[in-house]
This record gives sequence, C-alpha cells and structure tokens, in this order.
Amino acid sequence: MGNPISEQQAIRTCSGQRSGWARSLITRRPDEAGLSLVGAILWLLILVFVVAFVVKVMPSYYDYWSLKNIVNQQEQQSVPGESAAQIRRDLNARLEVAMIHIPQKGIQIEKAGAGPVLITVSYDKIVPLVGNVSLLLHFDAAGH
Repeated sequence: MGNPISEQQAIRTCSGQRSGWARSLITRRPDEAGLSLVGAILWLLILVFVVAFVVKVMPSYYDYWSLKNIVNQQEQQSVPGESAAQIRRDLNARLEVAMIHIPQKGIQIEKAGAGPVLITVSYDKIVPLVGNVSLLLHFDAAGH
C-alpha cells in the first residue's frame, strides 16, 4: 500500500498549492536559464562565420603543406651535379602538377658545389573574406 495523503495535502494540491516536490519539478528558479531563441541565433551566426573562415583559409594551408612536401622531395631527389636551373624546372613541374601557383621570385635555390641543395620558398597569399576585407597570409617553406 502506498502512503495515504492527508486531507489537507489533497486540498492544497487540488486548490493549486503544490507540495514541495511538485513545485520543484514544475517551476523554475530565477537563477536557472536556458538558451533563448536570440542566444541560439547568435551561436548559429558565430558557427557560420567560423565555418566560412575555415573554408576560405584552409585551401591556402593545404597548398603550403603540399609545397613543403614537394620542396623536401625535390631536395632529396636532386643529383649533386644538377644545375640550379634544372632543379628549378623540376620543382616548377611538380608545382604545376599539384596546381600550386607560386611567384618565381619567391623560389630560391642555393647550391654549394657538390653539397646538398637548399630550396627556400617564400610567398604571400591574400584571401578575400567579405567585401573589402581580406586576410594576408605569409608562408615560408624550406627543405631539411
């Protein structure tokens, strides 16, 4: 058998005065707050802005990471007797296959006799964000 309810509790419950446990389940305390519609829209706008930013900037970083791999591979596969011009042609061919467009003035090839080749690529990339707002990214890629 369950707990019998006293007549006074039954009257309070029926007349709109809830007992302690019922009041805590139904009413909210003033310090409790959920996410309002305005708050949800604000968070959604922030999320959209971050996703749009990442979508515009990530291809530049992907190209940079690919460029670093290409520079490292070119340095490792260069033959000691190979000229700087030949190394530049090979590097440009690899960059063309990867569809990475770098200004030629940003590519520097240093060769010390029969020693190892050092390839350094430095360039800037301007990423348009919104309207007349752009982001300038500076990249430096060097081999080992």
